[in-house]
Amino acid sequence: MSRALLVLILTIACISPSFAQILYPPEIAEIKKRGKLIVAMTAFDNPPFYGGTLSNMSGLDVDIAKSVAKVLGVGIEYNREAKSFAEVVDQVTKGNADVAISKLSITGPRMTVVRFSTPYVKLNQAMLVNRLWLSQNSKTGNEDIAIRNFNGSISFIANSSYDTFARIAFPKATYKPESSWNNIIDGLISGKYAAGFRDEFEIKRITLEKPSAPIHTKTVVLKDTVDNIAVAVHPNSVHLLSIVDYVIKQEYNDIDIKRLITLLKDYTEKNKE
Repeated sequence: MSRALLVLILTIACISPSFAQILYPPEIAEIKKRGKLIVAMTAFDNPPFYGGTLSNMSGLDVDIAKSVAKVLGVGIEYNREAKSFAEVVDQVTKGNADVAISKLSITGPRMTVVRFSTPYVKLNQAMLVNRLWLSQNSKTGNEDIAIRNFNGSISFIANSSYDTFARIAFPKATYKPESSWNNIIDGLISGKYAAGFRDEFEIKRITLEKPSAPIHTKTVVLKDTVDNIAVAVHPNSVHLLSIVDYVIKQEYNDIDIKRLITLLKDYTEKNKE
């Protein structure tokens, strides 16, 4: 055996106790050193996905975050500084959070700056349409044509995925971003807006929270579109993304509309004063 080979073997033997730590990918090493996974979510609650105080968070996205942290063997810190979904993405790209788990939709612009996990919820895009507008604009009696060629005012939450989706799906529309979904609903009922645009779960939950809404509005689910909800990580966090994907595939791969409605009812009941 050559002297050089002997030295190499002895060197490896000496460092072997800490060898596993040395092999941690950079993003994992940083999280382990810190002792906690930093999770970005919006400042506003979004049940049943997430809600509560920093010390008492609950919801589907919180459960996913806890499962990822458990695999990593660390605690959790929630970063809720983001005032919009776009800012949640920014928290990851700027390195202020390890992951964004905030009912975040996959969009083309977002894919250029972050990596997305396997979707854990897949929803159709949907519209809530003012009934009077629909009646006045269905000249042939065919509402489908009025929707496909929609040219009215359409509102959506500013800086959300539907800000992007609306401009792609309805090029003839007049775009009216709003700061909150409640403002959009009020605008639809009053006739200020012809339609509101969001995912089918958020559209359907309106009937639960505002039973009078169907009197003034009609739900239209766009069956040929999909809103993929996923976790976002920094482009360099390839190994962290593999852990997130593993967690989703093992524990959160069957979340549908019915399950979300059940989770919403459970969340509401649990958080009653």
